[in-house]
Amino acid sequence: MKKIYKALIYVAVLGVIALTAACGGGSSGDGDSPTTEMKGNAPQLTVPENHYGGTAWGNDKCYLCHNIKKLQDIHDYSPKLAESFSKVEETDIGACLYCHGTNGITGITAETYQCMKCHGDADIVSSHDMFGGKNMHDFDGDGKIGNSDCVVCHEWSDMDGNIDVNVDFRKSGSDYVTANDLCLSCHDGNGAFGIMPSVLKFDTEVTNIYSTFIGMGSTAAEMKSTADIHGARIGQGQSFGVFRGTYVNDMELPCLSCHQVHSSDNPYLITESGKTAVNADDTAKNAKVSVTENNFSELCAVCHMNPDGADTANGLKEVVHTSTYSSNCTDCHYHGAGHGTSVNGLF
Repeated sequence: MKKIYKALIYVAVLGVIALTAACGGGSSGDGDSPTTEMKGNAPQLTVPENHYGGTAWGNDKCYLCHNIKKLQDIHDYSPKLAESFSKVEETDIGACLYCHGTNGITGITAETYQCMKCHGDADIVSSHDMFGGKNMHDFDGDGKIGNSDCVVCHEWSDMDGNIDVNVDFRKSGSDYVTANDLCLSCHDGNGAFGIMPSVLKFDTEVTNIYSTFIGMGSTAAEMKSTADIHGARIGQGQSFGVFRGTYVNDMELPCLSCHQVHSSDNPYLITESGKTAVNADDTAKNAKVSVTENNFSELCAVCHMNPDGADTANGLKEVVHTSTYSSNCTDCHYHGAGHGTSVNGLF
């Protein structure tokens, strides 16, 4: 009997030693890893000797040392993030690697990060429906929003629930000041991050939204005179119809007033709801937006209205010319409309 007890104790001691070695408990490392500048606020496991003295480096079984309870305690700065750990499998380490680097594991690809494991699940992320539209930012062309699409823009995030353009988005060049800067870093005719957006459909010398939004030329005056009115040209005193809410003719319009980022059932990722137009009045914010047969009148009516105009299909007032012009606003008004011609300021 004594021999059996001794054998059991021996096996138990070996088990403790093995677990300690796997987690680096017997090493001289302090367990800390440095945070690199461009990767948000999450500790990046970039130095092998600093992950439990290097003994845990290259280990793809994070859960051996980091159980669910520990993960929830560590991530309590973001309650929703902490709660999510109880809704995924311990073996789903892609979520760990997204914030904390590769840990020296070989064969890591964009799909390894498993962004959609949480963001595509209604039980984990309430905003999962933002990925279900017919039209989407499908960078890899596989017909769906997947992990490889996410990391094009969201290379590293601190996952604290607050969107910061200089923490939660991949950087291209200088710091972003607004979300528009991020959008235009790709939609500039040159692309970014290895992605080239498709050219615009209108047939003019302008082939990118950056040029139409910011303007072209060597001086500020030249750029403003060639820019969209919704962009750097900021209205120049023009007022089409009556503005809803706090929209005025001397403001640069955020891209997200008209567009959704991830997906939309409308073409060109046009918003499906007036709620994205944060300066609109409550009536417009509660209105749905549908684009059919290239008719964008429901979108335009979110910010512009004619009190005497006909009702649009979303319950707003249509903005039309008091003449025989087409009721399809984008027949004349679009990014770059009038640029390079004798007519300027149509968008």
